[in-house]
Amino acid sequence: MAIRSDAGTDRIVAVHFLTRTFVWLLGASGIAWGAIFLPLFWHQIPLDRMAAEILQGHRFKRQALLVEAERNAAAERTSVCNPTELHNAVILDLSILNESLAAADQALVTSDSGTLYEASRRALACAPSDSFAWLVLFWLAVGQHGFEPHDAAYLRQSYAFGPNEEWIALWRTRIAIALLPRLPADLSNLALGEFVKLVETGRLYRETAAIFGSAPPAVQSQIIDYLKTANETARQIFARTLYDNGLDVDIPGTKIPGLRPWER
Repeated sequence: MAIRSDAGTDRIVAVHFLTRTFVWLLGASGIAWGAIFLPLFWHQIPLDRMAAEILQGHRFKRQALLVEAERNAAAERTSVCNPTELHNAVILDLSILNESLAAADQALVTSDSGTLYEASRRALACAPSDSFAWLVLFWLAVGQHGFEPHDAAYLRQSYAFGPNEEWIALWRTRIAIALLPRLPADLSNLALGEFVKLVETGRLYRETAAIFGSAPPAVQSQIIDYLKTANETARQIFARTLYDNGLDVDIPGTKIPGLRPWER
């Protein structure tokens, strides 16, 4: 009995020790996690907020963007792979480049393009499924040397990893429709199909009408052909939006609109 009792006690002591050790390790790992990740979390809040506002169309002064970019770069040098942070850094660097493009400062455009390229590469090294980063690489490549066949791989990856992300799809469609005659057949079909999906969201009629209006007649004909697959309500509202924008286009399955606002 004494032996069994001792053995039982030993087992109880052992289990108790392991439980206390586990709890201590859990607490220690919690402290370590907090020491590593909480500074990143608190750092990330301003970047998250700024990135969200940029996507909503808010423009920041270049200096404010550069300050946040520098603060983010310092955090990146001491952080682990953080897909959200790196994704937002791409958005921030793209906004900086857009400011340089608006200012027509070629030296800054060249410098900022390089920074954006590296940010996109870092984002993809951390999260290869970042559809937006793939699209940025495609946009940079086309902007640098025009469309070349090997650039299609970037766009193909963007479609593959982000087929239903509306804010990415809208920018991607603008780019792809502008390049449609030069795209391989698979990407051309994806671009036209995505255009129809955007029309069918019921929210982006003005944006898709603007994309359609800027396309050459041959591309417009391709878009119209694809619109046959769109639901009737979406086609009708899209046709009306085009008509209100001064475009007389025969969209299959739609009625002839009434007078334009300025003709009433």
